[in-house]
Amino acid sequence: MTSPKIVVANNGHLESFGFARGRLMHIFLYASMTPELDANAVTLLGGQSRLGITPADPMGTTVRRIDSPLGGNRIVTRTCASFLPDMKASKAGLARAVGVQEQKFNARFPVLAGMKMEYSWAGHLCLSKNNVSVMREIDQNVFSACCQNGLGTARGTMTGMGATELASGHRSEITQAFVSEAAPQKLPPRSLSTIGANVFLRWKEWCAGRE
Repeated sequence: MTSPKIVVANNGHLESFGFARGRLMHIFLYASMTPELDANAVTLLGGQSRLGITPADPMGTTVRRIDSPLGGNRIVTRTCASFLPDMKASKAGLARAVGVQEQKFNARFPVLAGMKMEYSWAGHLCLSKNNVSVMREIDQNVFSACCQNGLGTARGTMTGMGATELASGHRSEITQAFVSEAAPQKLPPRSLSTIGANVFLRWKEWCAGRE
């Protein structure tokens, strides 16, 4: 199969194809979900069956409560982050995050304290040091819509629109805004950036405290 033009929209995995190497920051966030809450647990909790709490501190804990139409009566907890330039989350890193999440879950929902999470996972974000995306023609007839800086719904949509416009030979304010951005700044050597970034994330996590 051949194509005259290609749009690459794989966010941080742009680096896997040899582009922007050493310029993209790969952050993994972690989340866990409870088993479906039985009638007794729902009664103990009380309140609304669907809610969302976003912390003021970026390293705080995000909590979501969902109900049957969204996958059952469950609570989702999101906290902890790691800088992983190889784009692979480890079992040890996930286990650590789950431990932190269970502690925070117990503190927030003492009537359900001790409940073990049924599902846990890590999600990949791609950021650049100077907060720019990679939306341009990166090779002949190859267009990039990558590096969303944690704003996939908004910036991912915009870069996708921009790359499509470039590929079709169209120019708009969207394409002009992105192609005028600087390239992602080069990061320090991987050994230094990995240690430094993870120490910083742990410190920020500690500063967030109970939030």
